[in-house]
Amino acid sequence: MLRFLLLLFIVFTPFTAQATSISKDMANSYYSNCVSKDAPGISTKSKEFMCACTAAKMMDNMSVEDVQAMAQQNQAGRNATNKMLIDVYAPCIEFPAYDYYYNNCITDPKTQTMTSNPQRTCSCLADQVAGYLQQNGQSVFRDILMRSPNLTDPMSALANDSRFRQFAQTKLVGCVVQ
Repeated sequence: MLRFLLLLFIVFTPFTAQATSISKDMANSYYSNCVSKDAPGISTKSKEFMCACTAAKMMDNMSVEDVQAMAQQNQAGRNATNKMLIDVYAPCIEFPAYDYYYNNCITDPKTQTMTSNPQRTCSCLADQVAGYLQQNGQSVFRDILMRSPNLTDPMSALANDSRFRQFAQTKLVGCVVQ
């Protein structure tokens, strides 16, 4: 989905020789495209918050040239993608992360057996993870990128990173004990 949205953004953005700020119209176009995409497991509200947040962060942290570079299969493209992950997605990842961790927790059969109140436990876990990412998302993604330098999907990066999985498991145990 990230690649598709970036491709749309690149196609509708003129190229210039100087660093060009992402305009409000470009960010609004990105937002419209973002909210129209299917995001399984993510609530409409979370998707809207994520799309609004990333559109605003793009205006603050990215240039048109950065976005265009992301389509390249070279180091400049990788650098621009990492910038997008750290400076645009990481500060906004709390919204889909809440839904992701809640949904995975509530649908896991183990949760049903380890607690008498799975909704409370899973809400606690999702709150803990989302709150942590709100405060530390950029450093989490810098750390993940050091170990997995070619990642492109932020949610898969969190879900597949052994350190972050351990962190979430620790939070889950703490929520069960409460």
